Amino acid sequence: MGVAGAQQVRRRAVYREPARRISIAGGVLVLPVVVYYGVPVILNVPELGYVDVPEDEYARLYDKLSSSDSEQVQEAMSSLRKLKELEEAEVEALQRGPERVEPDDPQDLSEPIFFGSPSRAETRRKGLY
Repeated sequence: MGVAGAQQVRRRAVYREPARRISIAGGVLVLPVVVYYGVPVILNVPELGYVDVPEDEYARLYDKLSSSDSEQVQEAMSSLRKLKELEEAEVEALQRGPERVEPDDPQDLSEPIFFGSPSRAETRRKGLY
């Protein structure tokens, strides 16, 4: 990770026991038990790939993903898609670096800086105030 300015410390991964496996989106999603370690739950979601899910959000999604109601499951999958999109947008922004605002008029408006004795222009300017 050689992205300048992205000095985010990655919290350590923890092992979570699998609680159940569900068939979803043409694959199998392994749902770990809901336990709080202070780090996100990393799910390998079929058709989405790896998604970091905050623990409190995971507890809510676990119930929906475990539901026999397909509408609940679809709602949970929609939430996982949104989390993945936010994660990808964040990574993309870090890779792009800080956004630069280009001025409408690209000419250099900086003023020269003089160290030492003041120039005649500065002496004249002082008299105007």
